[in-house]
Amino acid sequence: MTTQEKFEQLKNREMNAGTESEYREIQVAMEKLADADPEGFEQAVLASMRRTRQKAQNLRIKEQMEAVSEIISMSYIAKTYFNKTKSWLSQRINELNVNGKPASFTDEEIETLNYAFKDISKKIGAFSVSR
Repeated sequence: MTTQEKFEQLKNREMNAGTESEYREIQVAMEKLADADPEGFEQAVLASMRRTRQKAQNLRIKEQMEAVSEIISMSYIAKTYFNKTKSWLSQRINELNVNGKPASFTDEEIETLNYAFKDISKKIGAFSVSR
């Protein structure tokens, strides 16, 4: 088992630790792993941090989208701005697995999404009903 795999296993155990003694036992194992392979441990921690950061960003996107998804048609956004289906957009918003990997927005897709909301905002702002 690689240092990365051992680290992930210990990290998962730590998140589910039920007692203080179990938590301390895991901390000792983490320290031993770091001492045995400092470079590998560092890489494992950095990779874990990147994944956590990505998950946090995706969660923020999902929370932000929830606020407008009841007001604006996600089908319209998917079709008009991405030339894709509502399912495609939903997969990215909800990080659903596509081909075995969680789907997420690229930086370019985030820019397109922001453009879509600004464009829709302009259209709604310029709209008025007259007799």
